[in-house]
Amino acid sequence: MKNMIKLVGVLAAFVGLLFIASPQPAQAAHNGYRIKVLNTYSNDLPQNAYHTNLKSKASIWTAKRYPSDKQKDFQKRLYRVSKLKGVTLFIQKKARVYHKLKSAIYYYVADRNNGYQGWVRSSALIKGFSPYGYQIIKEKWGNQSATFHAKNPKQNIYIWNWRHTKKRANVKNYPGANMYRSETVTMLHNKKQSTYYYVNMRPDGNSTKGTSGYVAASQVAAGHNTNYPEIEYTSINQFTDSADYNNYIQRGKKQKLARKIVKLFPNSSIDLGLSKIAAYNYDTFNNDVDGDPNPISKKGYTDIKAFTTIQKWLYAHEKASNATKLAGIKQLLDKEGYTASKRASMSGYKLGIQIVNNISGYQEESGDATRWNGYVFILGRVDN
Repeated sequence: MKNMIKLVGVLAAFVGLLFIASPQPAQAAHNGYRIKVLNTYSNDLPQNAYHTNLKSKASIWTAKRYPSDKQKDFQKRLYRVSKLKGVTLFIQKKARVYHKLKSAIYYYVADRNNGYQGWVRSSALIKGFSPYGYQIIKEKWGNQSATFHAKNPKQNIYIWNWRHTKKRANVKNYPGANMYRSETVTMLHNKKQSTYYYVNMRPDGNSTKGTSGYVAASQVAAGHNTNYPEIEYTSINQFTDSADYNNYIQRGKKQKLARKIVKLFPNSSIDLGLSKIAAYNYDTFNNDVDGDPNPISKKGYTDIKAFTTIQKWLYAHEKASNATKLAGIKQLLDKEGYTASKRASMSGYKLGIQIVNNISGYQEESGDATRWNGYVFILGRVDN
């Protein structure tokens, strides 16, 4: 009886060993190809970067990229690896591929922009970034939101596609342009590393018809463009101080009405902090996309005087000429007791103002072209 138990145990162990030694079933592919995935990798990690052996006669084959993809694994050859000079590929899967009683190791690869992707023999790849052209070897996405402008507006400054092979725009041709960064990358070229920003360039500061791409960090400066005679609109949140904001109003392409209003208060200098209070607390232009107000603190200011009647009149006559608007403002100021003599005698008051006067803009959600209008000015004292 004991010998029988031992025999059964040996047979069970032998069967178990056979099961462990046998390869797991490979996934059926196309044209008799079978794929057994051995490993998966994180996308775009530097350690997973490879380039092709340009002397190889191998090809990159089609791959089924997602469950509903009609493209099948190994359905056809896509690219000769010898033609992919300057292309860096990132391995995403390692697999053993079986076909006609033979097997080989293949990698599923894709370039950074998914322009080239598919199955390729491991022997056709060389580890590391391609030594040709410009290669993005490092990316940083978090906390990259910032505004930039041309460091030298007379210099040729190009915005490039991600492979640095096509010029998308020359910033020199857009003197009012702002560039809004969303990513910082390190590019490798001729064994030298340099920093680039991925930016969305808006030609006149606010248009949605911009250009996106990579610009050399060494050619741009932080902060918004201050070439105000070429700029239709700059968000009030972009200005650094009252002097900067006053410069915008005095020189801005679409600030003619604002300049005339400022002259009505000769002893009340423009204050950026009070102007933000005017924009966010006493007007609707800076409301969020749902139309809800975003009031800010009034700390630091007191004795604030708003001109709501004048504001309503300006919105009702937003299509009128600047001359008509100015005449209406003067008439309503007189009616409220702020005659020219009183305004000239006022001292100790600051002026908060934001005038957005029929400026070509876009709708926040749809991006459709529209006209922007915002009319507000207030007086206040600095709280000492």
